[in-house]
Amino acid sequence: MPDRTRARILTAALLAALLTLPATSFAQNVSSHLTGTVKDGQGAVLPGVTVTATSPALIGSQVAVTQSNGSYLFPSLPSGTYTLKFELSGFQTLTRSGINLPLGQTLTVNGQLQLASLKESVTVTAESPVVDTQSTSLGNTLNTAKLIGVPTSTDLWGALAQTAGVRMQGFDVGGSHKYQQDGYDAFGETSQNRVITEGVDTTEGTGGAGFYQDYYSQNEVAVSAAGQDVSMNTPGAAVISTIKSGGNTFKSLLNQTYEPSSFVGNNIDPSITARGGSSSANLLFWESHADLGGPIKKDKAWFFAAYNHFHIDQLLPGVPKSVATNLGVFNNFTTKETWKPSSKDTIIGYYQYGKKGEPTRGLSALRPPESTLAEYAPSWMYNGKWERVWTNRLFTELNIGEFGYHFPEVPSVDYKTNPPIHDLGTGRDSGAGFAQGGTGGPFELNRAKPQAFGDATYYLPTKKSGSHDLKVGFEWIRDESQFGNIGTAGPILWLQNNGQPAEIRLTDLGTSSSLGSSWLAPVNEDHRIAIYAQDRWTANAHVTVTAGVRYDHQSPYYRQGKRDPILTDFFSAYSVPARTLFTRNNVAPRIGVAIDPGGDGKTAIKAFFGRYYFNYADSFSGINPGGTNTKTYTYTGQAGITDQNYILSHIGTLVASTGGVSTVLDTSLKTPYTDEIDFSVQRQVWGESSIRVAYVRKMNRDQFATYNQSWLGQFTNPVIVPVTIQSINGGVTGSQTFTVNDVPSSLKGVIHNVISTMPASVNNGAYNFDTIEVAFNKRFKQGLFLDTSYDWTRSDSLKGPGNYSASSTTQGDAIGNGFFINPYPTVSNRQVTTGWVYHLSAHYELPYAIGVGANFLVQSGWNYSPIIRVSLPNSGTQSFWMTDLQNNRSDTVPMLNLRLDKAFNIPSDHRFTVMLDLYNLTNAAPITNFQILNGKTYNQVINMLNPRTMELGLRFEF
Repeated sequence: MPDRTRARILTAALLAALLTLPATSFAQNVSSHLTGTVKDGQGAVLPGVTVTATSPALIGSQVAVTQSNGSYLFPSLPSGTYTLKFELSGFQTLTRSGINLPLGQTLTVNGQLQLASLKESVTVTAESPVVDTQSTSLGNTLNTAKLIGVPTSTDLWGALAQTAGVRMQGFDVGGSHKYQQDGYDAFGETSQNRVITEGVDTTEGTGGAGFYQDYYSQNEVAVSAAGQDVSMNTPGAAVISTIKSGGNTFKSLLNQTYEPSSFVGNNIDPSITARGGSSSANLLFWESHADLGGPIKKDKAWFFAAYNHFHIDQLLPGVPKSVATNLGVFNNFTTKETWKPSSKDTIIGYYQYGKKGEPTRGLSALRPPESTLAEYAPSWMYNGKWERVWTNRLFTELNIGEFGYHFPEVPSVDYKTNPPIHDLGTGRDSGAGFAQGGTGGPFELNRAKPQAFGDATYYLPTKKSGSHDLKVGFEWIRDESQFGNIGTAGPILWLQNNGQPAEIRLTDLGTSSSLGSSWLAPVNEDHRIAIYAQDRWTANAHVTVTAGVRYDHQSPYYRQGKRDPILTDFFSAYSVPARTLFTRNNVAPRIGVAIDPGGDGKTAIKAFFGRYYFNYADSFSGINPGGTNTKTYTYTGQAGITDQNYILSHIGTLVASTGGVSTVLDTSLKTPYTDEIDFSVQRQVWGESSIRVAYVRKMNRDQFATYNQSWLGQFTNPVIVPVTIQSINGGVTGSQTFTVNDVPSSLKGVIHNVISTMPASVNNGAYNFDTIEVAFNKRFKQGLFLDTSYDWTRSDSLKGPGNYSASSTTQGDAIGNGFFINPYPTVSNRQVTTGWVYHLSAHYELPYAIGVGANFLVQSGWNYSPIIRVSLPNSGTQSFWMTDLQNNRSDTVPMLNLRLDKAFNIPSDHRFTVMLDLYNLTNAAPITNFQILNGKTYNQVINMLNPRTMELGLRFEF
């Protein structure tokens, strides 16, 4: 039976089994909570009060009854605007309206009932609470008004760019990055994120988003970057979004934006031209969206459906329009159905499908069109969810789903006539697209992530004024990644150094036509199971303590593999059995305290400690012997000659190898983890506004890496190396002599790669990230808002030259964290860097339905150093930092986007809006990525902020 079929059968069986469980079933809960206490006019608590919650976002209504201490809890509500009705015989009925409940937050709404009189009811419209005085998470929530009320990239990364605690590595201007993911860090963490859409975990690997979802279909996006409870497994950002649900009335959104090249300015000046830079302007961008939602049967069944299409054609810096442009085309379909078969049960079904087309993926100043790889990739996610309110105290949720995609890469030219060459000295590629595909060339990547989540919440009041909000839950995920280099660019990559022969990388690929028969693409999996328990104890009106523990079981695994290499002089054919690499069981505690000193729900003083273990995902694909294996040798021959006799006569010393054949796993490898400490104060100041000050410290420990264990600590032979210092706009600028250490001649060609916890010499991969944050939020009437924040982060981590991305056209801050064996101890591989970012987003409606929106960002540049690359007698090509990174910083990025809109209300609640968006209003031109490798291309512009752009939009709503 095929493994995918077996996984689907297992998922279905698990669903059937879980549906038969009693009230202790559990699931991945991304809902919101309302709680409070009801008292009489003299301040005595009132048990037995019926509290009814209604909202346009809620199918039907939910009812709670106050407990013996007067408290009530709605443990799971969709985000929205709520009305609460408090009823008790002999007392006036109290109605509290206009309560804005964001996704994932717990708000406290108290009630006071007066004795019945001639006036039997009273309606109160007061300020909605904005401070969560119970949970400890730090982040932002963006509702529909915030998502579409300001000019953004209309994708998930556009939402992240508006979030306090998040620092982006890419900067979208009028859709310029919409065809590619942007990197980001959350309070310093650059990976280990978790992305959940409508209850489906779509995390790609250890932190990617995995799916280009329809931005306009989202109801709300909540980003929590710190202080997360036991339902979060990893230390990065929790990015949780919900999809629109329809409602009791029909609603529709039609949105069209258009941006031709005539709307785009020019921010190129002579200094940029001298660095090889050219325009990165959009040539054409447009996006169409249409959705419709409404009742199948009022208060019984709702539906929502949407279609989205966008098209972008863009210039890239250093690539003339006559040579090539970068094209991206996307299509997306979304649907969601909600059914309430009884007053206690809600069933939700959700499905989203997308397809991305990018025919010149990887195009840049260093990668010509012939070396790009075409991508046409479908992706999907779906789930079914069952929610049940069993009693006034007990709520459960069960969620079964899957996420997956198919991502093949296709070379643009034939490697037999255009052999692939990568220049180590300049970073440039030529010939068939090999380097763009990674170590082993073009690949095919298939992901599947069948999953099941569940949780149960039990509300237990204490005898006095407090209560316990008890939660238990589980997660089951089978994270599958079939990543295989497919041989369509051949088995050889020639490596030059400033145009001269340097090395040759050989790969054990078979013929592409025999893939799937005589050799297989490897499949790597991580089998994950987690259970967790938590008590949120509200001791009284002033103090809430949240304490929990999470148990995670991970079991990395690879399936049966088979290799049939073309280069038989260097590799042998073989088969490998399936194997479980190891199992790890980790227990992570979390504890937080929230204090409301006034007891009025307006102030929260919070402290938090939590441990988060890392998600392995497919991190161990490099040890799979059924995967790609490479050998890199010194080489003196001509590039492009594939005759093995010729290669053998010019091949030299083995200097590196990769893959499961030459790499072993250290059986004592530890699971990396992060310990987090947070302190924050938040205060509701006037109206529905609040200010927050926070300090967050994240401490990564026991990081692992792949390195040649034979050379660890053996770079002891000093070699004096003269290096020519070069630059693209200055030519040869001088020469500098470096004393670099080499390995002894006895270790020449000795390769013993190991995946292991980073060595004690670098403190076992200990990283520390410290962030100070100040944030302010203001909510006006009619959904209008102001959000602003400032974050400053200090990072103490390992930074490797090999982690620099010289070809990224969408990323800034392109130096990643990572260990490398340093041949130049004058400059440490542990570096201290800093960065800061200021966000502001706002929308306000003036008289005559004229709206003004703003999205403003100022972000510091990234610390860097020139990378020196030398050829040593025994260890071959080695790279190191020329100076400490903190000595240099790239350009500060200022970006101001403005929107002017005019709405026209027409009969029957129809609304037509005309929008004019201006992106990068000041036409700033900071360089966001550039070549830092010393050589002929040093200082060459890789990416810069796109020029001023105007975009027209039309929106129709009813």
